[in-house]
Formats: sequence, C-alpha cells, structure tokens
Amino acid sequence: MTEVPSKDYHRPIPHHLTSDEPIVSSAEKDIKPFEKHIHALHSVIIAKGKLPSFDPIRRAAEEVDGIFDSKKFSPEIPDFLKHRWPEYSERRILAVETVLCELGLVSRDELKDGTVVTDSDTSLQASSYPFDVDQQTYSEPQYHAGDSVQVSATLKPGHIRTPLYLLGKQGKIVNFQGMFLSPEDLAHFKPTVFELPLYLVEFEFSDVWGSNCPQKSMKDKIRVEIYEPWLFKVID
Repeated sequence: MTEVPSKDYHRPIPHHLTSDEPIVSSAEKDIKPFEKHIHALHSVIIAKGKLPSFDPIRRAAEEVDGIFDSKKFSPEIPDFLKHRWPEYSERRILAVETVLCELGLVSRDELKDGTVVTDSDTSLQASSYPFDVDQQTYSEPQYHAGDSVQVSATLKPGHIRTPLYLLGKQGKIVNFQGMFLSPEDLAHFKPTVFELPLYLVEFEFSDVWGSNCPQKSMKDKIRVEIYEPWLFKVID
C-alpha cells in the first residue's frame, strides 16, 4: 500500500483562555439515522480488521477541517457544502469516504455513481491496512514515576494525540501506562508503526496557564496520557 503523506494543514483550535473564538453550541440535537449509520460504519471497518484503530478516520476528519479552512475544495466536496462548515456527521462522512478510498475498499467513481461493492465481494474481503511493528526502538520505558519531564514545544504536521496547550510545558510522570501502537503512525497508514511507552503525566494548572490561571485554580492539577517521543527529561 502506498504510504499516505502527512498533511501540513489543519484547522487551528484555540486552547487558551484569551481566545475570543466562539464556543460551539452545546445544545442537544436529535440523532438522524444517517448519523447512526456513519458511526456504525466506523466500528464495522475496525471489527472486520480493515483498520487497527479510529486514528485514520480522526486524521481524515482533521483534513476535512483543513480543506474548508483553506477553501481549497477537492472534487468530492459537494457544492451545497462549499458555502458553510460541515456539521459533525457530514465531516465524518467525508472522512470515512477518504479512508475507504485510501484503503482501496471503494473508488471515488463508485461513490459518485452509487455502485459501491458489497461485503460479499472478494476484493473487499481481502483489503486491509498491512504494517510492520517496530518493538525495538522503544523497547523499554525511559521514564519512571516521579521523573520531571517537558513536552516537546515543536508542533508536528499531521494527526497528533498530544494536547496543543501542553506543548513546551513541564510536568511529572505519575505512572507508566503500558506499550501501545503509535496512533500518529496508524493515522497516516505508515508501513512501520512504532510500539511506544505511554505515560500518565501530571501538570500544575499554574504552570500550564501562567498568569491566565484563575486564582481559585492555582493549586489544581491536570493529568494527561502522553507518548514517550513527545517527552524530554528535566534535571531538577
């Protein structure tokens, strides 16, 4: 399978107290049948072994945001969507379509013509995302409970699982959570996927938010799971 390249455009999401970006409405909405179908399709793709995780779909959904933010619409974006932001499930449909095409399960022509193959087709049965697992590069966890660490300040292109508001911040290792396949590699269909140590890291609110931290939250803490490649040891 051809490796899907990392994308360098993603819709920026505010993660700080001074942002004047409006918060998305939290009003409850009725779930439409097609919305249930698209979420069910996520699970079916994974259950049938076509995907190892949701990360490729998350990545493709982020790329939908990038397309609409830049207004560089590809042919598969319907005209009725080009004048507004897609709703959540519309965004997911575009993401799932992208992943299905990247996997070779369907083609853009089949989606356009409505002639998508069924599950009984042998090509669909055989299709999957093959990859090798690198268990050697990160064979042992480098950090232990109590170690002071700093999150990398460099924002990588493509899909990442580290909160942007923690980039460059210092914290302490609370616990080693185990070894897991890199979601960032899986998201982009990398041919080799690293097995990575995952840590629970604790941060002081005052360190994360600085002068913007409310006085009542100065003693509060936040714990976040972060993969080892994002962390550097800090000498106390």
